[in-house]
Amino acid sequence: MNISGIVVHASPGKIDMVRTQLEKIPGVDVHAASAEGKMVVTIEKPSDRETADMFEEIGRIPGILSTAMVYHHFEPDTEATA
Repeated sequence: MNISGIVVHASPGKIDMVRTQLEKIPGVDVHAASAEGKMVVTIEKPSDRETADMFEEIGRIPGILSTAMVYHHFEPDTEATA
């Protein structure tokens, strides 16, 4: 499992719309948001490719000004190896 932390900067007038769109995506969670439009978001996906694709997809959501990956961690699937 890949776990990534990203900072999303949304247009201040579109924070609620962006948050709603992000919360609809499986494996994506919004943990905090500021009035200035900065959001702390995590992405959990099984593979590096899916994580990268999701990061790019998030950046294309209308109202998002920028995204920055600030953390990435990989945990092996212990159930699959047991």
